[in-house]
Amino acid sequence: MRVGEAVIRLLETYGVDTVFGIPGVNTIELYRGLAGSPIRPITARNEQGAGFMADAYARVTGRPGVCVLISGPGVTNAATPIAEAYHDSIPMLVVAAAGARADLGRGNGSLHDLPDQAGLVRSITALSWTVLDAAELPGLLADAWRIFDTRRPRPVHIAIPTDLLAEDSPPLVPVARAGARARPGRTAIRRAAELLAGARRPAIILGGGAVDAGAEARALAELIDAPVAVTGNGRGVMPSVHPLCLNSTLPMEPVQELFATSDVVLLVGTELSPIDTVYTGVPLTFRGSIIRVDLDLGQLHKTVVPKVAVLADAAAALAALEEAVRSIGRPRVAEPGAERVRRALAEIRWTDQTETHRPWLDALDAALPEDRIVAADSTQLAYSAHQYMPACRPRSWFAPYGFGTLGTALPQAIGAKVAAPGRPVVAIAGDGGFLFTVGELATARDLGAPLPIVLWDNRGYGEIRYWFDRAGAPRIGTETTAHDFLTIARGFGCLAVEATTPDDLRLQVERALEADRPTVIRVLEPGF
Repeated sequence: MRVGEAVIRLLETYGVDTVFGIPGVNTIELYRGLAGSPIRPITARNEQGAGFMADAYARVTGRPGVCVLISGPGVTNAATPIAEAYHDSIPMLVVAAAGARADLGRGNGSLHDLPDQAGLVRSITALSWTVLDAAELPGLLADAWRIFDTRRPRPVHIAIPTDLLAEDSPPLVPVARAGARARPGRTAIRRAAELLAGARRPAIILGGGAVDAGAEARALAELIDAPVAVTGNGRGVMPSVHPLCLNSTLPMEPVQELFATSDVVLLVGTELSPIDTVYTGVPLTFRGSIIRVDLDLGQLHKTVVPKVAVLADAAAALAALEEAVRSIGRPRVAEPGAERVRRALAEIRWTDQTETHRPWLDALDAALPEDRIVAADSTQLAYSAHQYMPACRPRSWFAPYGFGTLGTALPQAIGAKVAAPGRPVVAIAGDGGFLFTVGELATARDLGAPLPIVLWDNRGYGEIRYWFDRAGAPRIGTETTAHDFLTIARGFGCLAVEATTPDDLRLQVERALEADRPTVIRVLEPGF
């Protein structure tokens, strides 16, 4: 056995069942290990696509998405999805080749040479390390999974020199993983519970850190009769159809007024990012007491100063809060939470752009079963969808919220379909972002799975065009697009159709969900 093969066997012990990447001459030994492994390799067409696929796999399953990459350009191509995963706290393991040990840092001009590959990605990973001895590998993987399992999850990069990958090796024995996520302290929970039990107008905001605490969040919200809003990365933690759910409407004035007038607000697993209110650009304000729950100590006192801070796993903290409130007594609210939610949602005034999008989004919602997974790119239709469309399950809605890159939707939809082949998956992309990763249509076709790709075509970079106009600047470079998306899609072996009305879009998505391959559904934005 060689080190590359031993690494794959070690990954098997961690339950890894899929890796994403592109084989290269300096990852042959890793692929030699994959040849005899139950781990399934998914071949992307660009390492950026592989990274987004791994990101989505992790978002759906809650387990680390794994990339196997060549050194140098393989890693730099994947830097954008690594940074996206870092921004959104997604567990991702990048196992990459590195230059031979004799060449590291010497500037010899060797193949794929970087001055410091591990250093290059260190700022967008929780751990980035170059292995010089195979004996380091079991401990490094144990460290990686300790980060994934017990801390705020973020990417880990392990670089293995090409000459080391080819060395003979005994089997690598996994190291025991110690540690657990922080449990809430009794004093903090008691103080927080007293605030909640005494609240007259309580409210809750759930972020991405609460993604696996849906049952606990609902139980507490129902106990204290509190309206619940979710951030973009928290979509589905509280089902949109729940009478206490405000959905992702934090930018809207009536919802902001609800939180401003709440006497106690519980924040769980959220940075309170300005991205969550970018739809209107109006930041949230709080006049009541703040309780904050987060697994990341650094987040507990950022943006707002809480009256009570609870350093803990979200599910554990919410369960403890429910128990403590029950022991004290549920609050006597001034107004039923469901009525506060109903009134706030009824008073929302959508922008003119969203009003144009609503019939199309209603059609898309009608076509998709409740257990759908939506991968949305940076495009105007998706910006409206974030606030407007319902989401009823956690780990089912992805978008490049904060990092804001283009090209995520198609590869993320592929990664989601690999992770959950039995669930309906749809991608929403704009014509500009779609071209960033259009080559992954070939990967999608390889899967032979139904995958509707809704292509919102506004003949260029529509959002950037809007901002140029708003700034009073002449448009330059914003009208660039492809000339025939349907022919491009058919060239990849995919189905390709046009949808000219919302009803037509609903029909085409329903058909695409029954097809034996991906379907690109082009919608020319009204007015073009």
